[in-house]
Amino acid sequence: MKHLIVVHGRDIKPAGSELASLSKRAIVRGLQRAGRADIAQGVASGAVRFSSAYYGDINNRIEASYSAKTAALLTAQNDAGYAFRPCFPAAELEAAYAMTDALRSFNLAAYRHVLDIADDWRLLDEAADAASLFGSLLTFGLLNTLVVETVKSDLTAYLTSQRVGSEIRARLQQVLEPALAAGDDICLVTHSLGCMVAYDVFWKYSFRSEYAHMRDAGRKVNLWLTIGCPLGEVGVQRNLLDGVVLDDEKYPRDQFLDWVNVHAEDDYIAHAESMRSAFSTMRSKKYCRSITDKKIYNCWYYRDAAKGRLVSNPHDLYGYLMNQDTAKYIAQWAA
Repeated sequence: MKHLIVVHGRDIKPAGSELASLSKRAIVRGLQRAGRADIAQGVASGAVRFSSAYYGDINNRIEASYSAKTAALLTAQNDAGYAFRPCFPAAELEAAYAMTDALRSFNLAAYRHVLDIADDWRLLDEAADAASLFGSLLTFGLLNTLVVETVKSDLTAYLTSQRVGSEIRARLQQVLEPALAAGDDICLVTHSLGCMVAYDVFWKYSFRSEYAHMRDAGRKVNLWLTIGCPLGEVGVQRNLLDGVVLDDEKYPRDQFLDWVNVHAEDDYIAHAESMRSAFSTMRSKKYCRSITDKKIYNCWYYRDAAKGRLVSNPHDLYGYLMNQDTAKYIAQWAA
């Protein structure tokens, strides 16, 4: 069975069911924009199975603990079963979705139009925080807590806390392992922090003894599609699970067939754009079949609830998924 699995990224999130619904709708719209109404219908109807690996409640818990201002944004309630229930209200995302979806196509002209009417996200504090974090990651290790004190975020917690990292990886494994065991034809779409989570899970499956049964089965993800991916950052690479291992134990092996990395213009998290270059060893040693990079324009924008201004966010998950160029890769896999 064709099985599309989406893994979200960092920062506060809506309820798990809301995120899954919005992600699925965005993919359907992207496929429609790409002229693949047939594949869009398959995703919408369930002929192509859709799953979301959700750890947004963990994000919300971490971010709320660091910032009272952030905690105040969590005015909705998550689905039953999540221990930390406060979450971001989906209504605000729906409004941004509607504005962005009104754009006919996502190209340079559309992106310039968004920048004409909305504040440029590159000038906001988030971009500076990301630069500070990636710079700090170049010099810190698990025993160095300086970056934790200076850049407090869920992304930092993932890299520095064994407990948090394991908790987040488990959410992906709960979805991915049964799909692999069932022999599903999998397209794994990962965004931002989710790319790091998937990479670490792939590496665990490649080397740790408790996953020998999975290696013996020889099953793999057919398409790994990364969007807004920070894995090109050297500081991030040094703090992944294989960051400190010997060279002959580096990199996931035979866990996915093809890796396509989609990066948006001005995406402050994905500005180290080329996965093909950063992970060339994986290609040369045939740990996967191919690695491809594709530049797009992420035209997502929203109205800031506090100040009422329009803001562009070229890193946004749903903006990536709604884009016709992202969708073309999903369509090629699903055809």
